[in-house]
Amino acid sequence: MIPPELHILIVDDNRGDAVLLTRALKSVLREAVIETAPSGEQALQRLRGEGEYSGKPVPVLVLLDCHLPRLSGFQVLEKVRTDPALTQVRILLMSGLVTPEHVAEGERCGSDGHIEKPDTPHAFDDLAQALRGLTMDASGRGAPFRFPDGLPNSL
Repeated sequence: MIPPELHILIVDDNRGDAVLLTRALKSVLREAVIETAPSGEQALQRLRGEGEYSGKPVPVLVLLDCHLPRLSGFQVLEKVRTDPALTQVRILLMSGLVTPEHVAEGERCGSDGHIEKPDTPHAFDDLAQALRGLTMDASGRGAPFRFPDGLPNSL
C-alpha cells in the first residue's frame, strides 16, 4: 500500500489543475505531504534538494505534466532518470491527450506510467481515489505500479 510518509510532487504549469489535484489527493491521502512545482526547473530543484528545498525528503511519487514551458515533462524525466540520487522516485506522466507517441516517449524516457490529465473536478477525485489504491513495491522503484481496477486512464 501507500508508504506511511508519502511525499508527492505535482508538476504542472496550470495552477488551477495543480490546486484541484492537490485538493483531491489531500481528501483521500490525508497523511500525504503534497507539494507543487509550476515548472520543470523548479521540479528538478525540489527533487535534488537544491536551494530552499535543502534538507527536504525526496518525493516518493511525482505527477508530471508532459507539456511544460521551457523544460518539458519528458526532459525533466530524462534528467531525473540520469541522477543516481533519484533512482527510487516513481514518475507518472500526465497529458490532456494521451497518444501512443506520448506513451512511447514516456517509456523511452523512463516513466512509470502515463495517465490522462483530469478535465473535470469529478475526474480529479476519481484519479485521487485510484492513486490512493495504488500499490508500490516496498523498495520503491523496480516493480511496476499496480493500479486498482477502475482506473481507465492508466496505460
